[in-house]
Amino acid sequence: MIDIDILNDSTMKRRTPIVAGIFYPETEAEIRAVIQKYQSMNDDTVGPCKPLAIIVPHAAWDITGQLLARAFHQIQGRHINQVVLIGPLHEWHEEGIFVSDSDVFETPLGDLSVNRDKIDELLSCTTAIEINDIPHLSEHCLEVLLPWIYTSCPGASIIPILVGAYRTSHIHSLTRALELTFADCLDTTLFVITTNLSAHFDDTEAFEQSKLFLNMLQERKTEEIVSLSKSFQISACGAAGVAAFLACNFRSEALSDSPAAGVSNKPVILGQASIRTEKGKTSSVLLEEPDKSVHYAALCVPMR
Repeated sequence: MIDIDILNDSTMKRRTPIVAGIFYPETEAEIRAVIQKYQSMNDDTVGPCKPLAIIVPHAAWDITGQLLARAFHQIQGRHINQVVLIGPLHEWHEEGIFVSDSDVFETPLGDLSVNRDKIDELLSCTTAIEINDIPHLSEHCLEVLLPWIYTSCPGASIIPILVGAYRTSHIHSLTRALELTFADCLDTTLFVITTNLSAHFDDTEAFEQSKLFLNMLQERKTEEIVSLSKSFQISACGAAGVAAFLACNFRSEALSDSPAAGVSNKPVILGQASIRTEKGKTSSVLLEEPDKSVHYAALCVPMR
Protein backbone atom coordinates (compact mmCIF):
# COMPACT_ATOMS: atom_id res chain seq x y z
CA MET A 1 0.00 0.00 0.00
CA ILE A 2 1.05 3.59 -0.59
CA ASP A 3 2.32 5.67 2.34
CA ILE A 4 0.53 9.04 2.08
CA ASP A 5 3.24 10.83 4.09
CA ILE A 6 5.84 9.64 1.59
CA LEU A 7 3.75 10.91 -1.31
CA ASN A 8 3.57 14.33 0.35
CA ASP A 9 7.38 14.58 0.65
CA SER A 10 8.34 17.76 -1.24
CA THR A 11 11.78 16.37 -2.07
CA MET A 12 10.39 13.60 -4.25
CA LYS A 13 10.70 13.71 -8.02
CA ARG A 14 7.27 14.15 -9.58
CA ARG A 15 6.07 13.57 -13.11
CA THR A 16 3.23 16.02 -13.81
CA PRO A 17 0.43 15.52 -16.38
CA ILE A 18 0.98 16.94 -19.86
CA VAL A 19 -2.20 15.89 -21.72
CA ALA A 20 -4.89 16.42 -19.06
CA GLY A 21 -7.57 18.54 -20.68
CA ILE A 22 -6.50 17.30 -24.12
CA PHE A 23 -6.62 13.50 -24.22
CA TYR A 24 -8.81 13.21 -21.13
CA PRO A 25 -10.60 15.61 -18.73
CA GLU A 26 -8.58 17.96 -16.57
CA THR A 27 -10.51 17.97 -13.29
CA GLU A 28 -11.20 15.22 -10.79
CA ALA A 29 -14.97 15.65 -11.06
CA GLU A 30 -14.93 15.45 -14.85
CA ILE A 31 -12.66 12.41 -14.88
CA ARG A 32 -14.79 10.49 -12.40
CA ALA A 33 -17.96 11.36 -14.33
CA VAL A 34 -16.49 10.24 -17.66
CA ILE A 35 -15.09 7.00 -16.22
CA GLN A 36 -18.46 6.26 -14.63
CA LYS A 37 -20.18 6.96 -17.96
CA TYR A 38 -18.02 4.49 -19.84
CA GLN A 39 -18.26 1.92 -17.06
CA SER A 40 -22.05 2.11 -17.24
CA MET A 41 -21.85 1.19 -20.94
CA ASN A 42 -20.28 -2.22 -20.24
CA ASP A 43 -22.59 -4.93 -21.52
CA ASP A 44 -20.66 -7.93 -20.11
CA THR A 45 -20.79 -9.68 -23.48
CA VAL A 46 -17.30 -10.95 -22.63
CA GLY A 47 -17.18 -12.77 -19.32
CA PRO A 48 -14.56 -12.01 -16.66
CA CYS A 49 -11.16 -13.45 -17.58
CA LYS A 50 -9.15 -12.65 -14.41
CA PRO A 51 -6.39 -10.93 -16.36
CA LEU A 52 -2.71 -11.16 -15.69
CA ALA A 53 -2.51 -8.41 -18.30
CA ILE A 54 -4.68 -6.10 -20.33
CA ILE A 55 -3.68 -4.67 -23.70
CA VAL A 56 -5.26 -1.28 -24.29
CA PRO A 57 -4.99 1.81 -26.52
CA HIS A 58 -3.80 5.26 -25.45
CA ALA A 59 -5.74 7.58 -27.75
CA ALA A 60 -8.08 10.28 -26.47
CA TRP A 61 -10.80 8.97 -24.20
CA ASP A 62 -13.59 10.08 -26.52
CA ILE A 63 -12.23 7.55 -29.01
CA THR A 64 -11.17 4.69 -26.75
CA GLY A 65 -12.90 5.29 -23.41
CA GLN A 66 -15.32 2.42 -23.84
CA LEU A 67 -12.46 0.05 -24.64
CA LEU A 68 -10.59 1.17 -21.52
CA ALA A 69 -13.71 0.64 -19.42
CA ARG A 70 -14.15 -2.88 -20.78
CA ALA A 71 -10.53 -3.76 -20.05
CA PHE A 72 -10.34 -2.35 -16.53
CA HIS A 73 -13.73 -3.90 -15.73
CA GLN A 74 -12.05 -7.29 -16.10
CA ILE A 75 -9.75 -6.80 -13.12
CA GLN A 76 -12.58 -6.57 -10.60
CA GLY A 77 -11.96 -9.09 -7.86
CA ARG A 78 -8.18 -9.10 -8.24
CA HIS A 79 -6.08 -7.62 -5.43
CA ILE A 80 -3.42 -5.54 -7.20
CA ASN A 81 -0.35 -4.22 -5.37
CA GLN A 82 1.63 -3.09 -8.41
CA VAL A 83 0.87 -2.26 -12.03
CA VAL A 84 3.56 -2.70 -14.69
CA LEU A 85 2.96 -0.19 -17.50
CA ILE A 86 4.63 -0.81 -20.87
CA GLY A 87 4.22 1.62 -23.74
CA PRO A 88 5.95 3.04 -26.83
CA LEU A 89 7.81 6.29 -27.34
CA HIS A 90 6.28 8.47 -30.06
CA GLU A 91 8.46 11.57 -30.36
CA TRP A 92 11.75 10.54 -28.77
CA HIS A 93 13.74 8.24 -31.03
CA GLU A 94 16.59 7.22 -28.76
CA GLU A 95 17.31 3.50 -28.78
CA GLY A 96 16.55 1.65 -25.56
CA ILE A 97 14.10 0.69 -22.85
CA PHE A 98 13.55 3.39 -20.26
CA VAL A 99 12.27 3.26 -16.69
CA SER A 100 11.38 6.42 -14.82
CA ASP A 101 13.49 8.21 -12.24
CA SER A 102 10.41 9.87 -10.77
CA ASP A 103 9.04 8.85 -7.38
CA VAL A 104 5.47 9.90 -8.15
CA PHE A 105 3.28 10.21 -11.24
CA GLU A 106 0.65 12.85 -10.61
CA THR A 107 -2.94 12.57 -11.85
CA PRO A 108 -5.87 14.96 -11.35
CA LEU A 109 -7.31 12.30 -9.02
CA GLY A 110 -4.22 11.99 -6.85
CA ASP A 111 -0.69 10.60 -6.93
CA LEU A 112 0.54 7.18 -8.00
CA SER A 113 3.72 6.00 -6.31
CA VAL A 114 6.49 4.54 -8.47
CA ASN A 115 7.75 1.22 -7.10
CA ARG A 116 11.44 2.03 -6.84
CA ASP A 117 12.33 -1.46 -5.56
CA LYS A 118 10.92 -3.13 -8.66
CA ILE A 119 12.57 -0.52 -10.86
CA ASP A 120 15.91 -1.40 -9.26
CA GLU A 121 15.28 -5.11 -9.83
CA LEU A 122 14.58 -4.52 -13.51
CA LEU A 123 17.75 -2.46 -13.85
CA SER A 124 19.79 -5.22 -12.24
CA CYS A 125 18.61 -7.76 -14.82
CA THR A 126 20.00 -6.20 -18.00
CA THR A 127 21.89 -3.24 -19.39
CA ALA A 128 19.21 -2.93 -22.10
CA ILE A 129 17.02 -1.18 -19.51
CA GLU A 130 18.16 2.22 -18.31
CA ILE A 131 16.82 4.88 -16.00
CA ASN A 132 15.96 8.08 -17.84
CA ASP A 133 13.14 10.49 -17.08
CA ILE A 134 13.44 12.61 -20.23
CA PRO A 135 11.26 10.34 -22.38
CA HIS A 136 8.76 9.84 -19.56
CA LEU A 137 8.27 13.58 -19.03
CA SER A 138 7.13 14.17 -22.61
CA GLU A 139 5.39 10.91 -23.54
CA HIS A 140 1.59 10.68 -23.25
CA CYS A 141 0.87 6.97 -23.74
CA LEU A 142 1.11 5.89 -20.09
CA GLU A 143 -0.39 9.08 -18.66
CA VAL A 144 -3.69 8.53 -20.47
CA LEU A 145 -4.14 5.29 -18.50
CA LEU A 146 -3.21 6.56 -15.04
CA PRO A 147 -6.67 7.76 -13.91
CA TRP A 148 -8.08 4.32 -14.78
CA ILE A 149 -5.36 2.66 -12.72
CA TYR A 150 -5.93 5.08 -9.85
CA THR A 151 -9.64 4.22 -9.69
CA SER A 152 -9.40 0.50 -10.51
CA CYS A 153 -6.32 -0.42 -8.43
CA PRO A 154 -6.55 1.71 -5.29
CA GLY A 155 -3.28 1.87 -3.37
CA ALA A 156 -1.25 0.14 -6.07
CA SER A 157 2.20 1.35 -7.07
CA ILE A 158 3.30 1.61 -10.70
CA ILE A 159 6.34 0.51 -12.70
CA PRO A 160 6.40 2.68 -15.87
CA ILE A 161 8.41 1.32 -18.82
CA LEU A 162 8.82 2.99 -22.23
CA VAL A 163 10.23 1.24 -25.29
CA GLY A 164 12.10 3.43 -27.76
CA ALA A 165 13.90 2.38 -30.93
CA TYR A 166 15.04 -1.17 -30.30
CA ARG A 167 16.99 -4.19 -31.40
CA THR A 168 15.47 -7.65 -31.19
CA SER A 169 17.91 -8.39 -28.37
CA HIS A 170 16.40 -5.53 -26.36
CA ILE A 171 12.98 -7.18 -26.46
CA HIS A 172 14.44 -10.50 -25.37
CA SER A 173 16.16 -8.72 -22.49
CA LEU A 174 12.93 -7.02 -21.42
CA THR A 175 11.12 -10.36 -21.48
CA ARG A 176 13.74 -11.94 -19.24
CA ALA A 177 13.78 -8.97 -16.87
CA LEU A 178 9.99 -9.15 -16.47
CA GLU A 179 10.22 -12.88 -15.75
CA LEU A 180 12.93 -12.46 -13.12
CA THR A 181 11.35 -9.45 -11.42
CA PHE A 182 7.70 -10.44 -11.23
CA ALA A 183 7.46 -14.25 -11.28
CA ASP A 184 7.17 -14.43 -7.49
CA CYS A 185 4.41 -11.80 -7.19
CA LEU A 186 2.11 -12.44 -10.15
CA ASP A 187 -0.92 -12.86 -7.91
CA THR A 188 -0.71 -9.17 -6.94
CA THR A 189 0.66 -7.77 -10.21
CA LEU A 190 -1.21 -6.41 -13.23
CA PHE A 191 0.54 -5.78 -16.54
CA VAL A 192 -0.91 -3.01 -18.70
CA ILE A 193 0.55 -2.89 -22.20
CA THR A 194 -0.58 -0.10 -24.50
CA THR A 195 -0.61 -0.04 -28.30
CA ASN A 196 -2.74 0.74 -31.30
CA LEU A 197 -3.33 -1.90 -33.99
CA SER A 198 -2.29 0.23 -36.95
CA ALA A 199 -1.04 3.72 -37.68
CA HIS A 200 -2.44 6.22 -40.17
CA PHE A 201 -2.71 4.46 -43.52
CA ASP A 202 -5.30 4.28 -46.25
CA ASP A 203 -8.39 2.44 -45.13
CA THR A 204 -7.60 -0.94 -46.65
CA GLU A 205 -3.96 -1.00 -45.52
CA ALA A 206 -4.80 0.03 -41.96
CA PHE A 207 -7.47 -2.65 -41.75
CA GLU A 208 -5.19 -5.38 -43.10
CA GLN A 209 -2.34 -4.40 -40.79
CA SER A 210 -4.57 -4.38 -37.72
CA LYS A 211 -6.05 -7.75 -38.67
CA LEU A 212 -2.58 -9.25 -39.12
CA PHE A 213 -1.32 -7.86 -35.82
CA LEU A 214 -4.38 -9.11 -33.92
CA ASN A 215 -4.02 -12.58 -35.39
CA MET A 216 -0.33 -12.78 -34.45
CA LEU A 217 -1.08 -11.41 -31.01
CA GLN A 218 -3.77 -14.01 -30.33
CA GLU A 219 -1.53 -16.79 -31.61
CA ARG A 220 1.34 -15.45 -29.49
CA LYS A 221 3.73 -15.24 -32.45
CA THR A 222 6.09 -12.91 -30.66
CA GLU A 223 9.13 -13.29 -32.92
CA GLU A 224 6.97 -12.58 -35.97
CA ILE A 225 5.51 -9.49 -34.29
CA VAL A 226 8.98 -8.06 -33.66
CA SER A 227 10.23 -8.96 -37.14
CA LEU A 228 7.25 -7.49 -38.99
CA SER A 229 7.30 -4.39 -36.81
CA LYS A 230 10.98 -3.75 -37.54
CA SER A 231 10.37 -4.25 -41.28
CA PHE A 232 7.33 -1.90 -41.14
CA GLN A 233 4.91 -4.56 -42.32
CA ILE A 234 2.84 -3.83 -39.23
CA SER A 235 2.64 -0.36 -37.75
CA ALA A 236 1.25 -1.01 -34.26
CA CYS A 237 3.15 1.51 -32.15
CA GLY A 238 3.40 -0.74 -29.08
CA ALA A 239 4.16 -4.00 -30.87
CA ALA A 240 7.54 -4.41 -29.16
CA GLY A 241 6.10 -4.12 -25.67
CA VAL A 242 3.29 -6.53 -26.52
CA ALA A 243 5.79 -9.06 -27.88
CA ALA A 244 8.07 -8.73 -24.85
CA PHE A 245 5.24 -9.51 -22.46
CA LEU A 246 3.65 -12.32 -24.47
CA ALA A 247 7.03 -14.05 -24.70
CA CYS A 248 7.28 -14.24 -20.90
CA ASN A 249 7.42 -17.73 -19.42
CA PHE A 250 6.62 -17.06 -15.80
CA ARG A 251 7.26 -19.84 -13.31
CA SER A 252 5.16 -19.24 -10.25
CA GLU A 253 2.81 -20.99 -7.84
CA ALA A 254 0.31 -18.26 -8.72
CA LEU A 255 0.09 -19.82 -12.20
CA SER A 256 0.58 -23.43 -11.17
CA ASP A 257 -2.73 -24.58 -12.66
CA SER A 258 -2.03 -22.91 -16.00
CA PRO A 259 -1.32 -25.40 -18.82
CA ALA A 260 2.27 -24.21 -19.24
CA ALA A 261 2.75 -22.45 -15.90
CA GLY A 262 3.21 -19.17 -17.70
CA VAL A 263 1.60 -16.61 -19.96
CA SER A 264 0.04 -19.31 -22.11
CA ASN A 265 -3.64 -18.55 -22.50
CA LYS A 266 -4.95 -17.00 -25.67
CA PRO A 267 -5.60 -13.26 -25.35
CA VAL A 268 -9.31 -12.45 -25.42
CA ILE A 269 -10.55 -9.56 -27.57
CA LEU A 270 -12.82 -7.33 -25.48
CA GLY A 271 -13.66 -4.84 -28.20
CA GLN A 272 -12.32 -2.87 -31.14
CA ALA A 273 -12.52 0.73 -32.27
CA SER A 274 -11.54 2.55 -35.43
CA ILE A 275 -11.28 6.21 -36.37
CA ARG A 276 -11.03 8.32 -39.47
CA THR A 277 -10.35 11.97 -40.16
CA GLU A 278 -12.54 13.84 -42.62
CA LYS A 279 -12.11 17.54 -43.22
CA GLY A 280 -10.36 17.99 -39.92
CA LYS A 281 -12.88 16.00 -37.90
CA THR A 282 -12.32 12.70 -36.17
CA SER A 283 -15.08 10.12 -35.86
CA SER A 284 -15.01 6.82 -34.02
CA VAL A 285 -17.01 3.64 -33.99
CA LEU A 286 -16.76 0.50 -31.87
CA LEU A 287 -16.84 -1.81 -34.87
CA GLU A 288 -14.33 -3.63 -37.02
CA GLU A 289 -14.74 -1.86 -40.35
CA PRO A 290 -12.36 -1.82 -43.31
CA ASP A 291 -12.81 1.85 -44.25
CA LYS A 292 -11.05 3.44 -41.29
CA SER A 293 -7.49 4.68 -41.07
CA VAL A 294 -6.50 3.85 -37.47
CA HIS A 295 -7.55 0.83 -35.43
CA TYR A 296 -7.56 0.06 -31.71
CA ALA A 297 -8.51 -2.88 -29.51
CA ALA A 298 -8.69 -3.92 -25.88
CA LEU A 299 -7.65 -7.43 -24.90
CA CYS A 300 -7.38 -9.49 -21.76
CA VAL A 301 -4.57 -12.00 -21.19
CA PRO A 302 -5.98 -14.46 -18.64
CA MET A 303 -3.92 -15.42 -15.62
CA ARG A 304 -4.96 -19.03 -15.96
